Amino acid sequence: MIAQRLTARRLLQLLGEWRGAGHSYLELADSIELLARDGAVAPGTALPAERGLAEALGVSRTTVTAAYQRLRERAVAVSRQGSGTVLRAPRPFNASSTGGQGEEVFDLTQATPQAWSGMAALGQRAFAERPDAFALPGYDTIGDPVLRQAIAERYTRRGLSTTPEQIMVTLGAQHAIFLVARTLLSRGDRALIESPSYPHARAALASTGALIAELPVEVTTRDRAGALEIASRVGPRLAYLIPDHQNPTGTSMPSALRPALISTLAAQGSHMLVDETTAELTLGNVRTVLPFAAAAEHAYQQDAIITVGSLGKTVWGGLRIGWIRAAPELIDRFETERRVGDLGTGVWEQVLATYALERYDEILQDRCQELTRKHRLLIDELATQLPEWRPSLVEGGACAWVDLGAQRSTALAREAAVRGVRLTPGPRFGSPGVFERFLRVPFTLPLADISDVVGRLADAWRVRGSASTMPVREDSLL
Repeated sequence: MIAQRLTARRLLQLLGEWRGAGHSYLELADSIELLARDGAVAPGTALPAERGLAEALGVSRTTVTAAYQRLRERAVAVSRQGSGTVLRAPRPFNASSTGGQGEEVFDLTQATPQAWSGMAALGQRAFAERPDAFALPGYDTIGDPVLRQAIAERYTRRGLSTTPEQIMVTLGAQHAIFLVARTLLSRGDRALIESPSYPHARAALASTGALIAELPVEVTTRDRAGALEIASRVGPRLAYLIPDHQNPTGTSMPSALRPALISTLAAQGSHMLVDETTAELTLGNVRTVLPFAAAAEHAYQQDAIITVGSLGKTVWGGLRIGWIRAAPELIDRFETERRVGDLGTGVWEQVLATYALERYDEILQDRCQELTRKHRLLIDELATQLPEWRPSLVEGGACAWVDLGAQRSTALAREAAVRGVRLTPGPRFGSPGVFERFLRVPFTLPLADISDVVGRLADAWRVRGSASTMPVREDSLL
């Protein structure tokens, strides 16, 4: 089987500002490894031929050869006859693993909070009260009726009348996003996504062969007229939006823009895929967040909105329960398409999810208080140790979008990895080469670790800062 080959031009776009003041072959290898770990390049992809990549990067072929050899030594890539150097699936790491200097590794590539403290008690209750669950087949493609009812009731309490027939239970939010994209998009269709936005959603849209346009998200204000003009001009088959506590900016779409954007898109026959996985994670006092679909002024507009949610950010990332809220006829289409790719959601996880929703207000109270404390400490530490950085004014969610003031995001992520902090560079959240001056910084680590992590970022930044004033070395293997 011949691997799909990445072109030198495409890799050049993905690498961004990869050059620093160190040995070029090390920086190139580490930058490619970051792309593999972030999912920007899929496992099994063949890297460009050495000569072609050297010409595209403006380095010697010896540099590329040495970089590829380093990737093979680190088990990031492997040599395959007929394909050359092929990327492997990155080896997993955890909080107990160490970085390049023997330090503990902190993974900030996923903005995922720790498990809610009551998860063990939920599991014990489930074992005690629901042994009958083990007599069931174990999975289904639409969802347990009791859980669907609970999810529907949650939407209704938040201000969006919903019935169980409008709910499908999925294997998390990413599964739901991919399923919707696979069902509604075909090659050559136009899709619209915010920029910056969640990288795996962009990947899901792109996997269908759709042509992707971008809707800029400003961290200080939103250009209402500009947003409506783009939506009208693109006329997408599907638009992916994160209206509340957007990933990665942490900002929310103004209430005045919502009905106008819904009206513009629905009038063109567009569907809106609305990601609300972080919608109820508010900073400060817990407050009810009105679902985006509630802003629709007509029933046909509401039917054009497909809402995705999950328990991954609020309860635990390991509880792989998400859902789709949509018109019943769309739910039928999604279930039909789903049977091609998977056999459904596990019953036991649905039992735990049902119990979690019974205590959801309590869970949200705990989670929002926890994230508020962590966000406050992160901002204080950044102001003290990295005062030149400018974080976005976060309203909720689990991450901040930080303006570094210089085009160094990729190089900083590489340098931070050496110090045991793994980050996703800014360009991963938009088109290749864009957002090099930005970095997503989640505030999901334990409170006791935040100061240490910011200190390591400050050390990495000082290296990048001093490097920016130094001439780039000639390609060398010394």
